[in-house]
Amino acid sequence: MIRAALIILGKDLRLRLRDRSVLLLAVVVPLGLTALFAAILPDDQPRGITAAVVDADGGEVAVGFVDGVLPALAADEIVTLVEVDDEAEARREVAAGDIDVAWLIPAGFSDEVGAGRATEIAVLVTAGRVLPGEIARGVAEAYATQVGHVGLAVVTAAEVAGSAPGPADVAAAAEQAAATPDVVRIVQQATASGDRLDSTSYLAAGMAAFFVFFVTQFGVTGLLEERQQGTMPRLLAAPIRPGAIHLGKIGGAFVLGLTSMTVLAVASSALLGADWGPAPGVAVLVVALVLAALGVLALVASFARTAEQAGNLQSVIAIVLGLLGGVFFPVPGDAELLRIASLLSPHGWFLRGLADLRATGDWSVVWPAAGAIVAFGIVAAVPAVLRQRRASTW
Repeated sequence: MIRAALIILGKDLRLRLRDRSVLLLAVVVPLGLTALFAAILPDDQPRGITAAVVDADGGEVAVGFVDGVLPALAADEIVTLVEVDDEAEARREVAAGDIDVAWLIPAGFSDEVGAGRATEIAVLVTAGRVLPGEIARGVAEAYATQVGHVGLAVVTAAEVAGSAPGPADVAAAAEQAAATPDVVRIVQQATASGDRLDSTSYLAAGMAAFFVFFVTQFGVTGLLEERQQGTMPRLLAAPIRPGAIHLGKIGGAFVLGLTSMTVLAVASSALLGADWGPAPGVAVLVVALVLAALGVLALVASFARTAEQAGNLQSVIAIVLGLLGGVFFPVPGDAELLRIASLLSPHGWFLRGLADLRATGDWSVVWPAAGAIVAFGIVAAVPAVLRQRRASTW
């Protein structure tokens, strides 16, 4: 039985490899779409912000920001500070896009703060650089809030002591504000699975998961093609068990899907810089997804009478499951309903498993996701087998 199945498998693979559409769907199209989308979509990974600060004040409060807060951010590689001579140069650098942001501290800033009057730190942002601008504004606002809190405490203490706050009190407030830990902290955290893959890796994995359903359908529809072409009775008349025929057909589809995803993983990593994570975990998820594709497509094919009809139905199901799983774009962190919906697709579990794999570096974390993916295949495969037996296609 095994020998006969291998012979059928080899014959099907030779036929499929001669079909250029298989090569296109297995490698060329998904890799090309990944490269295209990666070039169009912005890089979602954090990068160091190039920034400048112009201190026209030189007072104690301004020094607390320039010499206290900004060096700490630079040490954490959040900000790369660039020296500028004055406000005019800072504006030119921002306008030209040479730096992302610039903080402008006006003259008299410390005196205004000490007197309890409203003042501000101006933030210049290069057009289109929204995230650096928000971070720069957040840094300035966090420092201003901290100075206000500490200053209020200093002034209150001075009034309780029966004296008016003076320059020394203002300096103490600025120094304490700058020295207070966690004046502002910028930390990238993944709040849910699916947030930990960079855009290129996410797109590469998503395209591979999406197109593997189209690749495996070539093998799954093989039985219908044999029946349409009149070769199925000949196979059944040969001294071959019917199970060997099905095993050979399904085995061919499995090899096609596994080869497609393996080539895409290697090619996207080598050519596009994608990182799918540790190989053992990736292998487990890939095998699970190919098995799920076989089960789902076999069930869909059991409702069709011709190979063409099966291909059309399978394509619709593949597209719906792919969109549901979010293969074309990461599901937003605040879209809880979409996150729940993505769990109704093996694609969503596949991407979730890769995200957990990348986040931890431990390949064993993929087992829950792999189990969920295989469950999709089993739930679909069982009724598919029962329907095929009932239809007497054996």
